[in-house]
Amino acid sequence: MGFVENVRLALRAISVNKLRSFLTMLGIIIGISSVITITTIGNSLQKTIANTMNDLAGGNLMYVSLEPVYPEDDADWDSWEYPDLDEKDAITLDRINEYKDAFDGRIKSALVEKGIGEATVSGGHGEANVSVVMASSGYSDVYNLDIIAGRDISDDDNSSQRPTCVVSDLFVKYALGTDENPLGRRIVIPTDYAGTLTAYIVGVYHYDAKKFGTVNTKKSKKDINTPLLLPYTYVKSFFATDSDTIDYFQVVSADGEDSTALKQDTADFFNEKYYSDLEDWNINVQDMASQLGVINTVLTVITVAVSVIAGISLVVGGVGVMNIMLISVMERTREIGIRKALGALNRNIRAQFLVESIILCLIGGVIGILIGLLNGVILANVAAVLVSSYASDFASYLTVSVSPSVVAIAVSVGFSAATGIAFGYYPANRAAMLAPIDALRYE
Repeated sequence: MGFVENVRLALRAISVNKLRSFLTMLGIIIGISSVITITTIGNSLQKTIANTMNDLAGGNLMYVSLEPVYPEDDADWDSWEYPDLDEKDAITLDRINEYKDAFDGRIKSALVEKGIGEATVSGGHGEANVSVVMASSGYSDVYNLDIIAGRDISDDDNSSQRPTCVVSDLFVKYALGTDENPLGRRIVIPTDYAGTLTAYIVGVYHYDAKKFGTVNTKKSKKDINTPLLLPYTYVKSFFATDSDTIDYFQVVSADGEDSTALKQDTADFFNEKYYSDLEDWNINVQDMASQLGVINTVLTVITVAVSVIAGISLVVGGVGVMNIMLISVMERTREIGIRKALGALNRNIRAQFLVESIILCLIGGVIGILIGLLNGVILANVAAVLVSSYASDFASYLTVSVSPSVVAIAVSVGFSAATGIAFGYYPANRAAMLAPIDALRYE
């Protein structure tokens, strides 16, 4: 008797006892659905975090800062004091420009930015709220902005201290109106730190809430404070002090650049060129790619651990399959005797019951996969709704991605078949070893 005939007999046996077959599959269904649900949630979390980080700044972003050398031993912390930093040793715009020249081709941009407060700017058509930001070139690269008119703040703007600015499309809509070209328009910006600044618009970007810091999504667009960018050096020239101390700056690596190598080379450049004699301070470089890698590793370990625990229920389901197959062998003992009397070999009987066990587990596995996928999708979307409802400040820049694990699905199908073989072999072999005479006598 061939494989197709065994499948047909197995399906008929399962359909004859629908309720019993379903209850037998229940353990397999629960186990597989639990594993698929957990892996779908874990995979979705990884993709959501990756997509959100890429939307915010891209995976090729680094943060470079000058930090004190902290004690390595716990015993040294009691006597450790935060070291003083001489202003001549701090990060400066000139040093960042030297770094940009040295790494030309390996980085897209190196951004220095500093917020100097909020303001309401009048533009003739109306008013718009802004967050005033003094910035070097590269702001659009770091925040992945879409410049829809004109250009970003440039190196020339900073080297010449030009009174230029870049505004959002919301600023144009509410302050200037959309009837005229905003480029070249003169605006007056009141600030707390630098007094009243005058600047000319050289660029307009599309405002996307998810690409900026904390945003209250319940605000109307008219009330949102959108960043207004001014050249770093132009704003600094209005400060009372000539201090050029910079706490940190951000670097966007070139496409295809090895982030690990660039991270190390950046630290080496500053430490060897400027801080070789500075014992208490060194350059610290953090990159988004490594942080994402750590997060993904933690999520993967948690997902696998919980999946293994959930998979224990598959063993319980397998025991149920073995139990019902033993009952099936007992119920069909006379059928086995008749088949053997007609010439069926032991391997034919064994194959018949083994195929029935495998199909029973595969059907349960497929149902479990479908339920697991549905659960994963529902839970991922419910999580997104909850974030939107209870953490609206962060919801605007979460890029939710529901991503079932193809590997987990493939493994689940294989595990279902393996369960059928492992727990179905003993009943199948027992059926195969029945003596025809004893089987025919069985009542």
